[in-house]
Amino acid sequence: MDGRVPQPRVAGRRGADRRVAGTQAALALALALGCLGLLERLLATADRRPAAADLLEAAAAADPPAPAAPPPPGHLLVVLVDGLRVDDAGRLTAWQALAPASGRAVIALPTPTFSRPFYHLLLTGVPPDASGVRSNRFDAPARHEAVPAGVRAAGGHVAFVAEGLDWLRRLHGRPGDGGADGDDALGAPLDDALVRWRAAPPPALLVVHVLAVDAASHGHGVGSAAHRAALERADEVVARAARAAQGAALVVLSDHGHIAPGGHGGPEPEVARAPLLVRGPGLAPGRLADDVDAERLAATLAAWLGVPPPRTAVGAPVTALAPPGTTPDLAHHRRLADAVDAGRRADGDDLARRRAWLVPLAAAALAVAWRAARLPAALLPFALLWPALVVGLHLLLGRPLTHSALDTTALHSTRVAALGLLAALATGAAAARWTPARRAATLVAWSATACALLTSAWAGLALGPWPLDPRARYLPLLALGAAGAALVGVAVVSLVSAWRDCRRARAAIDSGAWADTGKTTRSAR
Repeated sequence: MDGRVPQPRVAGRRGADRRVAGTQAALALALALGCLGLLERLLATADRRPAAADLLEAAAAADPPAPAAPPPPGHLLVVLVDGLRVDDAGRLTAWQALAPASGRAVIALPTPTFSRPFYHLLLTGVPPDASGVRSNRFDAPARHEAVPAGVRAAGGHVAFVAEGLDWLRRLHGRPGDGGADGDDALGAPLDDALVRWRAAPPPALLVVHVLAVDAASHGHGVGSAAHRAALERADEVVARAARAAQGAALVVLSDHGHIAPGGHGGPEPEVARAPLLVRGPGLAPGRLADDVDAERLAATLAAWLGVPPPRTAVGAPVTALAPPGTTPDLAHHRRLADAVDAGRRADGDDLARRRAWLVPLAAAALAVAWRAARLPAALLPFALLWPALVVGLHLLLGRPLTHSALDTTALHSTRVAALGLLAALATGAAAARWTPARRAATLVAWSATACALLTSAWAGLALGPWPLDPRARYLPLLALGAAGAALVGVAVVSLVSAWRDCRRARAAIDSGAWADTGKTTRSAR
């Protein structure tokens, strides 16, 4: 014998190779679908009602505030400039004109610093980790009593004006409220709403929502030409509002800032601090040295309207920014805050219990998968290369490991998928220098799955409220998105490999060729 085997044995070996490659591709695609399904599950459960919500409601029902005479009913105009950073607010001409006669402060925002959680917090006084409203997916009426309810109960006027977005109305609006939500709402509809607001008997609340700055920041970044144009538009709206609110209360504020490339949701200082300006009859002007907790805004707004604060408002009004003579029941608000703290601890304990069995279970499953794939321990360093590349490239692109990495949904999803795929190619190429290509692909699939599963287990695997730590909330989403793309890449590479094997086997059979035994054996490994 000359060490060569006949073509039936060659075809049989290549057929086995094709079956292995096909199985590998099918398993990789199934894991990719699992990652995407778990990603959707995590996002869908972000707004689950936490233990703190029930404890807060119980505390408010058992301990109503001490009766106190509220300030007389008044008119309040709130201008919410979405996405306006603290430094950009100071550059607005209208802001500079209002500042000498106004109270000013910086709002300290809780995370996640998304818009809908702030809209809910602004008028209820309940922070996201107590209300459970943590994402922009929340699409239901507010979970807790809000300032507009007090205005309606007093027979007052409520209106919302927003350019092309009705989120505030969905949260806090009721049939019969005035205003407009069309793309042209800041034109003639705003002028009409301002006239109706001034003519209405007190209490009268008008909320004006300016979206241009946020949209420009997301799409083009802070400091871009589009961002500067949006600031000019916001400046014009604030100036119109200031003229209409002469002799009434005016509040100008933002819901969050942006990182320089555009994006918010995390705890970065430029994101989690927002500007606040209050002008009202009898209010002493000046700037507050300390930041104002966002949960105190609802009670402060209610004071200007002359209605009681929402029943579950955790924060007391800021007396330096409220009408003269405002006398909050501080003990009541402190008891509500204690209930929220108890709820946070309960949710934290629940998460810790879930982690105590989810993380070891996930690690055990991954250990079994490693042995089943016959991956040697010497390849373990290469398994760490994929997550290191994903995180390193993510940071290199100027994106933090928090929700502030989200500029727009489409851009973020594309970026994360590209990072996962690029890291998979680099990891596979590096491992292929030490082990056969098919085993290198298996290693990449194991590494991506391990990162997705372990980070999701650390976040509770969507079995309860999200963890409070911003990175623990974001890393599972990053890992799942990148892993899904990497696993699709592994499936494609496996299918291409199987197709190439099929063509080679067919060519060998058609030509009647003989094959070298050593090469065939090496290919089959």
